[in-house]
Amino acid sequence: MKRIIALVAGLQFVYILDFIMLLPLGPDLAHALGFPADQLGMLTASYTLASLLSGLIALRLLDRFERKRVLLLSLAALALATFATTLADSAAGLLLARALTGFAGAPLMATGMAMVIDITPPAGRGRAIAKVMLGFSAAALAGVPLALELSRIGGWQTPFQALALIAVLLWICAARLLPSGQRGIGRGATLGGLLRQPLVRQACLVQALSQFSAFLLIPHFSAYFLLNLGFPRERLGLLYLTGGVTALLAVQVLGRLVDRRGPKMALALASAAMGLGLLPFFADLGAFAIATFVLFMAGNAGRNISVGAALSHVPSAHERAGFMALQSMVQDLSIAAAAITASYLLAEGEDGRLINMSVVAAGAALVGCAVPWTLHRLADQKAYSRTT
Repeated sequence: MKRIIALVAGLQFVYILDFIMLLPLGPDLAHALGFPADQLGMLTASYTLASLLSGLIALRLLDRFERKRVLLLSLAALALATFATTLADSAAGLLLARALTGFAGAPLMATGMAMVIDITPPAGRGRAIAKVMLGFSAAALAGVPLALELSRIGGWQTPFQALALIAVLLWICAARLLPSGQRGIGRGATLGGLLRQPLVRQACLVQALSQFSAFLLIPHFSAYFLLNLGFPRERLGLLYLTGGVTALLAVQVLGRLVDRRGPKMALALASAAMGLGLLPFFADLGAFAIATFVLFMAGNAGRNISVGAALSHVPSAHERAGFMALQSMVQDLSIAAAAITASYLLAEGEDGRLINMSVVAAGAALVGCAVPWTLHRLADQKAYSRTT
């Protein structure tokens, strides 16, 4: 059990870093390939829309096949697509490469999380998901700062080359360590069958609101700090390092809180931290803006674990991987919608500064306030379904 959780945490590191390192690297990419910084969200949209399509194809299939084979195939494709990103020499080429990466990686974490939930009793899932989320924290803690430094020293392609190599090493570990024979029960899930269930629809709404509110802002943090706040480029890695350390602590504390008290209190604390993290978009906070960025990072990681633990109890065993694929699709669609919305609202001023970030932040705050309410409704529906 421990080796599966550790390996899936490693997969989480690769999967998340492959996605999120593009965001702080955005200004470097925009400069190297010659496209405006206010269009960085479109790179996120290309990745997530392709991932959405892949998830739609995979949803019916994941619970029918051996988990290990699906995971190895997805990881191999992700490694190849990540390396292909380094071959892009234009904005259009980069969009295509990121779309291929999103398409390749979509089934990976759905299968990995299904394996973890399969072997973990319900009472321990908060801690198990917190351990998997160490991969997310490690991506922010070590991965993003290292990617920024590699890009500064060796060019923007270097971080993607390094990550492709890590993915290959993880593939070797997975091939040797993961048990064979683990698969879903029965024929697996169908999209229609899942969406006919009220609990599943409510779970999709919780996921959608959570990811939409976060990714209205996440793709533009580094550009805003560099262009609007005048933050030094050479200290950007340290900023993400600080945020990653705080997120690492947050997910461990809130994971234990979820197991002891349920997800509501943990979600409330995480949402409050994210709300404080929006303050730099409305007022000049000077050096205090760094502290609010750290709060946003910790709050986002904490909200993810709270939502993830709550949603892990929704699916039946025979449709677990399919449900995870559906959640991944909802996440991808929400992230793409957020990226497109932010790109539509934002503009680049003559001095290079991003315009209308306060409008985008206000939208993120408004949508984010709905997440605790929708999770509360999900809990009420689960309680009602157990009594009928």
